Amino acid sequence: MKDNKQKRFEYLRANKAYLSEREKQEYYELVEEIEGWQALEEEYAADLEEERAQSESSSSERRSRSSRSLDSAPAAFLSQRGKKKESRRAEENANDETSEETANKKPKKKKRWIKRIFFLLIALILIMIGFFIYGYQRGISREGGAIKAEQFNGAANADGSVNILLLGADQRPGQSSGVAHSDSIMVLNIGRSGKMQLVSFMRDTLVNIPGVGDASQGPNMKLNAAFTIGEQNENQGVELVRQTLQQNFGINAKYYAVVDFSSFATVIDSMFPGGVQIDAKFATINGQKFDEVPVPDDLAETEGMAKNDKQLSAEEVAALGYPDGGGIFMMIKQGPQRMDGRTLLNYARFRHDDQGDFGRVQRQQQVMQTLTSKVKNPLTLFTGASAMGTARAVTMTNLPNTFLLTKALPAMFGGIENTTIPSDNDWQSAYDMYGGSGILIDMNKYSAKAQELLGQ
Repeated sequence: MKDNKQKRFEYLRANKAYLSEREKQEYYELVEEIEGWQALEEEYAADLEEERAQSESSSSERRSRSSRSLDSAPAAFLSQRGKKKESRRAEENANDETSEETANKKPKKKKRWIKRIFFLLIALILIMIGFFIYGYQRGISREGGAIKAEQFNGAANADGSVNILLLGADQRPGQSSGVAHSDSIMVLNIGRSGKMQLVSFMRDTLVNIPGVGDASQGPNMKLNAAFTIGEQNENQGVELVRQTLQQNFGINAKYYAVVDFSSFATVIDSMFPGGVQIDAKFATINGQKFDEVPVPDDLAETEGMAKNDKQLSAEEVAALGYPDGGGIFMMIKQGPQRMDGRTLLNYARFRHDDQGDFGRVQRQQQVMQTLTSKVKNPLTLFTGASAMGTARAVTMTNLPNTFLLTKALPAMFGGIENTTIPSDNDWQSAYDMYGGSGILIDMNKYSAKAQELLGQ
């Protein structure tokens, strides 16, 4: 206690017989603070006894009466203070109980909100999936249903990963009067690593085709010939390509997908109405660099000339070093631009620059990379559900819809890595059994490479 408060207490105690009501209250507050009620009782009793023994005059009697009045004052005062304290304690206890009840109610309310949000998200996801499936099936129905799949005896890899054989053909297999040819042969692996592995096989690679030619003579048939020969044998082109890859490179494929030129353009225009942004790259042509490259328009015969098509004479084409003579060519500029389905198809198939077939494979991989990055956009997946159904309808494949939706599409988010077999210029020029030009590769080296990337 501070000195000034101590002095005040001593003063009041010395003159307590003459204190006013306010001073009495102050005095007993100080007494309670310093000694407590027990010490005050003892002191008050001793003082009262002393005063009674010495009191004989009227003034003493008056002081005695005043003192006796004080005898009840502390009790009344402190009783009042006790009631106030008890009231405050009761109020605090009530507040504590209310706070505890409120605290118990808050987690319950929070849990209810969490459950509501959770079920709302589940409902939204189910609705989105429903809309996607509806649009997907609608796209298939609009094309008259999916193309009937060919016989295919593939299997998954020993490590559980899945290879998909991807072929690009000049016409829809089994749906046209002519024989289909393939100039794009790829195998896509899903599940072997965090990323999809896409391996492109150059079509002119010399291999042994099961049941064709004399294997003892070494590789003497072009890889893409397997598709043509198989199609001539009861439409078994895809299966014969699978067998050829397995026999020569030791790899298998469980599923396949074949798309023809016209269908490819339809798919691109359906899924990306505004076109696809891509950086067009061409090597030199006959030793010269061109800002605008004449590219054969594969759809001009069936769909007419496009706005950027140009008719070139045989002499003009020969000057470029092209082997196919005159015709209709699409003029494609070098550099970044937006391509529709038809332009993208012609760009991916072009092979008349100085990189030849290897350059074509590079462009095909570039197109696949670009399309994959666009398809994995969630907005494309749901807003383009009908277009994806169209793509499914015009693609000959044995891919189950469940695998496509639960495995293939999610795998796109991990990205894609491209490899070409063989590597650039890692081959020798040679001829197939019919005298056509092909390339001879180190089969031991590249079969090991293929198995490393694609499993077995």
